[in-house]
Amino acid sequence: MKKLVLTLILAAVSVSAFAAGDGHGTVDMGAMLKNFGYRVLVFVLFVIILFKLLKKPLLEFLDKRAKDIEKSIQTAKEANETAKTEIESYKLKMKGFEKDLETMKQRALEAAENEKKAIIEDAEKQIEKLGRLAESRIQADYKKASEELKKHAVASALEAAQAKLGQELTPEKQNEILGNYIKKLGVIR
Repeated sequence: MKKLVLTLILAAVSVSAFAAGDGHGTVDMGAMLKNFGYRVLVFVLFVIILFKLLKKPLLEFLDKRAKDIEKSIQTAKEANETAKTEIESYKLKMKGFEKDLETMKQRALEAAENEKKAIIEDAEKQIEKLGRLAESRIQADYKKASEELKKHAVASALEAAQAKLGQELTPEKQNEILGNYIKKLGVIR
């Protein structure tokens, strides 16, 4: 718009400049207008011919460009909708993953707790078993030691009695004394 206004101002100024001339080199305004008219006519004919020749290709180009732009807009809208759908899908999946993760975490804690309980129970059973085993071994060792002690005490008592009595004891008398002594030890125990 500014260019058009500037061109019109320039044309008006040039006409004023010719009119302000002092008359020495008078210019035939009629010839100038005739020349200007021919030029305008040629320009108008040129524009009409260009319009006739380029109308169809230009309209086809503009139609094609408009269709391409509409198609691009439609494709962009579809891509936008697809992206929104995928985002929602991913959000739902993330929520599902968070729930699954929480469930897995809970299961792992429960499994660890169950494993802990099983280990503690197993350890308690082992302790109990080892306690019974140790107690039975202690009782067996106690019996064995007391039997050995009895035998040793009997042998020592027999030797002491033989030394005291000398050789006067007969084997039957010795067996009788030994039996009495064993009975006494059994009562003491």
